[in-house]
Amino acid sequence: MINHAVVVAIGNAAHQSKLTYNRPRAMLPALGKPLVVRVMDRLLRGGVRNYTVIVGEQEGAVAAFLNAHWVANATVDFVLQSTNQTLTQTLGEIARQHAEPFVLTSYNSFAHLNFADRLCRRFMSMSDVPLMLSGAGASLTESLFTRYAMLADSTTVSRIAPHQEGQAYILTDMSICGLPFIDYLAALPAADGGLLCADLASIYERYVNQGGSASIVPTSWSLQIDQDADLLTLQRHLLDEEQDGHLLSEIPPTVQVIPPVRIDPQVSIGQSARIGPYVYLESGCSIGEGAVVENALILNKVTVPAGTHVRDALVATRATIHV
Repeated sequence: MINHAVVVAIGNAAHQSKLTYNRPRAMLPALGKPLVVRVMDRLLRGGVRNYTVIVGEQEGAVAAFLNAHWVANATVDFVLQSTNQTLTQTLGEIARQHAEPFVLTSYNSFAHLNFADRLCRRFMSMSDVPLMLSGAGASLTESLFTRYAMLADSTTVSRIAPHQEGQAYILTDMSICGLPFIDYLAALPAADGGLLCADLASIYERYVNQGGSASIVPTSWSLQIDQDADLLTLQRHLLDEEQDGHLLSEIPPTVQVIPPVRIDPQVSIGQSARIGPYVYLESGCSIGEGAVVENALILNKVTVPAGTHVRDALVATRATIHV
């Protein structure tokens, strides 16, 4: 079984957000948990127990949270990527230290709940797979930035190129690195790393397009969190598919709650408010009397005034993003 995962928790420049003034991108909330934790939870569900998390100089909060709050039956090590390093160089250093296959993914790449387990099982059922990529039939992200994997047959990737509507599978960040691909990363010269982009898709693209062998495991959909609106899409999937709705604050009897909803501890809700469906209220926010909140994410320290109607929006203290 695959027992090691490398998780890139460095904020990707392609991830556009107005919500990161007080937290790193990997710490943006997904129903009570940071994005990076949601990704690692999926891997843990697939049996992975050892993690290497790549953080940047601005991601200290990621390490602090995982050390203090994540599960006791997993081992987490951290690799600091300095500002003068590329992701390729960092992965090369990790590859030179780990001579066994590992999962490679980013903090903001999602598919269905059990896909990581399926990917690991498929890898273990095959022999001598250099690189096993995941490809989605549809992308749920609002971003136009994506790539696709062109298939030569049902499982083999022949080329990766910019995505065009209706063509092939959309490449996602999650892969399993077999020994040949680990050797490829380890052998890249330090100077060559600067030629590669700072995202996993570009690394996969260059490897395949230079003649590297890769297989693909399909999934019905993928969701790359590239902008704030994608957090609402992820929220809907977590509430529907994982049924992760909880009411963890005391709610006045006159408040109407329309499931699915998650309300964190230490949330204040005024009389006669209406909450839901598809709402997440983060710990520390306040909803005024008679307010209506639908399909929304209300972040810490936000006060929704009495009588206000918030719909299809993410609300932070410094920004309101309508979708």
